[in-house]
Amino acid sequence: MHFIGIDIGTSSVSGVAYTAESREIESVTIPNDAGIYSVKRWERAQDPMRILEIVRMIIDDFSLRYTTIRGIGITGQMHGILYVDRDGDAISPLYTWQDGRANLRYKTGMTYSAFLSESTGHSVPSGFGLATHFYNCRNDLVPDRVAKICTIMDFVVMKLVDRTTPVTDYSNGAGLGLFDVEQLDFDHAALARVGIDSALLPELAESTISCGHYRDIPVYMAVGDNQAAFLGSVDHLKQSIHVTVGTSSQVSVFSDNYMKIPGIETRPFPGGGYMLVGAALCGGQAFAMLRTFFEDTVAKFSGYPTEGLDFYKIMTSVAYKDDSVDLPIVETLFDGTRSAPDKRGNIENISTHNFTPDNLIIGLLKGICRELYQFYQALPEEVRSAKSVLVGSGNALKRNPLLCRAFEEQFKTALIFSPYDEEAAFGACLNAIAGSTSTIVN
Repeated sequence: MHFIGIDIGTSSVSGVAYTAESREIESVTIPNDAGIYSVKRWERAQDPMRILEIVRMIIDDFSLRYTTIRGIGITGQMHGILYVDRDGDAISPLYTWQDGRANLRYKTGMTYSAFLSESTGHSVPSGFGLATHFYNCRNDLVPDRVAKICTIMDFVVMKLVDRTTPVTDYSNGAGLGLFDVEQLDFDHAALARVGIDSALLPELAESTISCGHYRDIPVYMAVGDNQAAFLGSVDHLKQSIHVTVGTSSQVSVFSDNYMKIPGIETRPFPGGGYMLVGAALCGGQAFAMLRTFFEDTVAKFSGYPTEGLDFYKIMTSVAYKDDSVDLPIVETLFDGTRSAPDKRGNIENISTHNFTPDNLIIGLLKGICRELYQFYQALPEEVRSAKSVLVGSGNALKRNPLLCRAFEEQFKTALIFSPYDEEAAFGACLNAIAGSTSTIVN
């Protein structure tokens, strides 16, 4: 029998079809072309109905070729929100995790995010769903017919099974913000202090519960992509350090116990326990930015189009240089950080002999690694001492051997990968397998 996993990413939507008996897996990736243009530089929105269309296309294609599908698991880009009406229909775009409206100035020079965090005692960075909603509330941007707020993956699950109200698991609920991770519930008192109506929030449920059926196939609760990628990547839950690099980047470890660590996000883990996560806003995006810079420079000085040049291949084929070499030091905070959105990247240690394209490439890749390693170093020693396996995921890491070398040098251990592609989609698939005997939500 087969199970399907879907990962709704920012730039692509991926699917896997997996059979546990033979461990055979097929994967497919389709560009996420649901982006909506905005004249507002800080706005990042996508069309939820187009995303739903892509997901259905992937599931339907698998269904034509595999007749023994026993479950569908969903994951996707965390933190973003859309609004739905009483019929469960989208009445807004998806405001993604990259949306920057909550970083705009609010009262007494504070940003909306900073005001929300100070007023509630919760860190609610820009891009988190309830920071976006708070801005929309204060600027009369909430649709009149709104009945519920939900994530894109909870919206997709709801529409696949013909429900009219969204249900979210604890991992996605926490991703919206203003969530008590220890008690596994929204902080209703904090919500009331800032005038957010708790009635708009989705119902919470365990991640392995089936929400209904799509063409007679059970569809299970969506889980956060960070948790799904961890599930789909690691074999040793308690010994692993998981680094994933896509558009953004993260370092994650599992903990049996709840911990509150400055600068580290504590997230619920499907099935129990927690993930301790250091999240950087600019991972593979930093390398893509440098590639664009090289493309523009060559075009400008040569006067010729650059379509025939594979800049990515050229950049990843330079010779690696270890930390003993005098290199520019690149801080890759080009989009700031969750706690300091106005902070920007910089390049230090430039000399008359080391400022070369090759050195800049290596220095930037080391900067991506350094930011995640600094998060890891913030973990208590008793947590770090139990971790011995470095596991990687994400296309921006898997397709860049120089970045892999940089992580191995930084963490001083070998970097291994899951044998399967599209780890987050595979993790969603595993969640469906785990929940294949659960009860349908009423």
